[in-house]
Amino acid sequence: MDDVIIIGAGPAGSMTAKLLAEQGCRVRLLEAGVFPKRKPCGESLNPGAVAALARAGVPVQQLLQTGGTWEGSIVRGWSLGSGKIELQASFPAGRYGVCCRRELLDERLVRTACEAGAVLEERARVDGLLRDEQDRVTGVYGRFTHIGAPFALQARLVVGADGLRSAAARSAGLGAAGKLRKAAFTARVGHAEGLADRVELHVEPQLVIGVAPLGGGLANMTVAMPGRTAAAAARDKAAFMLQAASRSPRLAAKLAHAKIEGEVLASGPFDRPVKAAAVPGLVLVGDAAGYYDPLTGQGIYRAVRSAEMAALRIMEALAGGFRQPLQQYERERQAAFAPGLRLQRLIEWGSRNPYLWHSAIRGLVSSPRLSGKLASWIGDC
Repeated sequence: MDDVIIIGAGPAGSMTAKLLAEQGCRVRLLEAGVFPKRKPCGESLNPGAVAALARAGVPVQQLLQTGGTWEGSIVRGWSLGSGKIELQASFPAGRYGVCCRRELLDERLVRTACEAGAVLEERARVDGLLRDEQDRVTGVYGRFTHIGAPFALQARLVVGADGLRSAAARSAGLGAAGKLRKAAFTARVGHAEGLADRVELHVEPQLVIGVAPLGGGLANMTVAMPGRTAAAAARDKAAFMLQAASRSPRLAAKLAHAKIEGEVLASGPFDRPVKAAAVPGLVLVGDAAGYYDPLTGQGIYRAVRSAEMAALRIMEALAGGFRQPLQQYERERQAAFAPGLRLQRLIEWGSRNPYLWHSAIRGLVSSPRLSGKLASWIGDC
């Protein structure tokens, strides 16, 4: 029997697997898809994510090297604003973020988990949780999709790292749909011009547009909007994204000659509260442990930081009693992510109240102290 089964091999699952396997745990990673694979993502790691990876022994300078070629783009801060108003905020001295292709990041991270000793099983779709007579989670069941064979696997503890629509959270009765009904389109755009070493956030009425430079004139563009707007634009998502960019005064010139490269990915709704991130036999990490809004660039940070916190408490739980360490993880997770959640709610509010948002941005522009604090919040540093 495995010590730990982890559902989902994205950044949260892979990092949890790596950290546990390095401590001698028998870890099995179950992934519904096949690597490499794209997924909707802003494709940026803030300084907090870069630091968490370094603490885990995965420095991004090495992680994103391919045959001596660096496959990331360094970012030193954020640009935030609306209309013609712009606030540029730099991360604290010595801190930086990285933008990179998500499929490259995921593949490299899962490789580090396997090198540490975790066992990866792809095309393994988990449908639900196994329980004992005391209602404690004891394993998972599902199906190997490439051969149609069912499986039921047991472990001392299960980690749900399976994203917004977590089967683990749903099966445990922990997940629910939130009140905010927002969706997003994500694509890579070529021929972007004038992008600096910053992630840009453009807040317009009922729209938030994020742009992350990937290098060589390529950028990630993500547009978040009310669900009803996304439904109306679904037939031609690419055209909608470029039209949205053209309506932003600060973005239109930079993307005047831009072309969508590859598929436009849709995602949402994002507001996914959970009742708890740990119950007997189960721990939730990353997006599975709750999510609100995608456009502060903190998703990968939350994934790797929650993995870091969870792995420490899981080791304590496996060595002794489960209750206290998992309760401690819940408290630590809530404290660590509270500032980011407040910021996400503020930006979402700004998209619904553009005139008040303009006033708020003007105030931040006039206060270097507040703008520096904002950069630290966004960067989790």
